[in-house]
Amino acid sequence: MKTVFWLVCLVPLLLRSCLTSDKSGDSVVLAKVAGETVYLADALEGMPGGLSEKDSISYVKEYLSGRINDILVYDMAVRNIPQTKEIDKMVENYRRSLMIYEYQQRVLNEKLQSEVSEDELKAFYEQNAQRFTSDQHLIKGLFLKVPVSAPNIDKLRNWTRNPDAEALQKVESYSVQYATIYNYFMDQWTNLDDILATASGFTGKESELLSKNHTFESSDDDFYYILYVDDSVEKGDTAPFEYIRPVVVNVMLNTRKTEFIRQFEQDLRKKASDEGRLTIYKN
Repeated sequence: MKTVFWLVCLVPLLLRSCLTSDKSGDSVVLAKVAGETVYLADALEGMPGGLSEKDSISYVKEYLSGRINDILVYDMAVRNIPQTKEIDKMVENYRRSLMIYEYQQRVLNEKLQSEVSEDELKAFYEQNAQRFTSDQHLIKGLFLKVPVSAPNIDKLRNWTRNPDAEALQKVESYSVQYATIYNYFMDQWTNLDDILATASGFTGKESELLSKNHTFESSDDDFYYILYVDDSVEKGDTAPFEYIRPVVVNVMLNTRKTEFIRQFEQDLRKKASDEGRLTIYKN
């Protein structure tokens, strides 16, 4: 089959004309190859917005080159693979899979509630706690990094050893003036490794640092490091609900979808059987 290429050198002119005159380019032909026609509109359809004229021209040229290669390789494949039944079967199976998936998604969107209540989430979490283990050490507490030259560090250490409301207020006031880092996470589960990344002297003591209601201290030539651990969860234990909540939501929704699809398919089989559209032969 004769192949004809043309207008490639005129792409810049054509593209500039179409863009400046706001034409769709439906009738502008970029190339004819192996009996197929490549239109400028095909390239413009997928072209990202905001490109400069130079980048737009480059995009169209690359698109045209890719389309020509695809068409030629496909044409050669058709010529040299006469047995297409297997390919037709694979294409049909793929089409069926796409149709089934699309239909299932529509049914799910129509029938399955995507939002779940907090009570439902907590109940699901408690019933499936073994599925929600923590992949890291988690703590709640307080961390400070203070220059060794800061005044009244002994008072600060005493406040962090018994951090009641009054002591915490003093710690915060002190930290505003002197602390290089003041990280309050009493109400938020935090990865222990993230805290230790900003500290010195705690390496290798991770298991010790999981002791609840304890204050840990270390220092180097420049800083004092104070870590108060109010609560902790060891790696491999069940992760706290408030920490793992996004995962619980995804798992619960996916579980519901799986159960819904399974029941949906069973109902379809029963209906088809009742209506005489399904017959299973036992050998």
